[in-house]
Amino acid sequence: MTALLAAGGMLAGCAGGGNYAAAPVAPAELPAYELKLELRGEPTHDDDGYDVSLGFELLATDEFSYNALVQEIAQEVVYERYDGRVIRETLTLVEAFRLHRVGEDDSGRVVYRLPPFQRDRHFERGYLSVGPMIEQVQVWRVVRYYPAYVEGADWTRLGFAHLPGNRTGSLVTRIPANFNENHQQSHVISGIVRADDRQKSGWYHMKYHWWREPTGQRPQADFSFVHGSRPAEETTWLAETLDRPARSSQAGE
Repeated sequence: MTALLAAGGMLAGCAGGGNYAAAPVAPAELPAYELKLELRGEPTHDDDGYDVSLGFELLATDEFSYNALVQEIAQEVVYERYDGRVIRETLTLVEAFRLHRVGEDDSGRVVYRLPPFQRDRHFERGYLSVGPMIEQVQVWRVVRYYPAYVEGADWTRLGFAHLPGNRTGSLVTRIPANFNENHQQSHVISGIVRADDRQKSGWYHMKYHWWREPTGQRPQADFSFVHGSRPAEETTWLAETLDRPARSSQAGE
């Protein structure tokens, strides 16, 4: 199975936004802003996997100091066998997209989006290839997102990077080699979140449920995408991972 979240790229430093000046200021120094998530087409799924594409827009009452959108991803996959055994796979990833200043809206707010041709894509394929002893599979992917100032990352041309962890160290990147495989083959996991407004995070989650009917016919699958919340039925691992406290106190909290 493979999973791909996006493709992207960005410069670090004082002009790290790519086309506007940026700085690692404290959240209290940021102008009032609104961060919007946008679906790029309807999510799709079948009995082999799912696919979701997203965009983001940040609207600020003045010039915005952070140069990136950071996402913290936690995923748990539970395989249930016919003999009653349960197999669990987990991963965590901190990633970033550069913010691109595109102008002002009719009300005078400054508009920032992902660079042109960039999107945040979530997909997994290959569930039809799971062994015949697997009766059902449940996949939870939970994402926390917020604006931040990122530097020193190995950005791709369009503005995307894998980071070692979030600013406080409460979530670190632990992914298998085949997750975002093309990106991992071309880029290293590097960089640091110097400042963020994590306390005003947005959330979304998705769940993919795959199962075999007792008749032995082709497997069935269901999928849901929910913006604005964490799952109501979070597993113990997800709850503990998402609520893990900071390892240390750093500037910008």
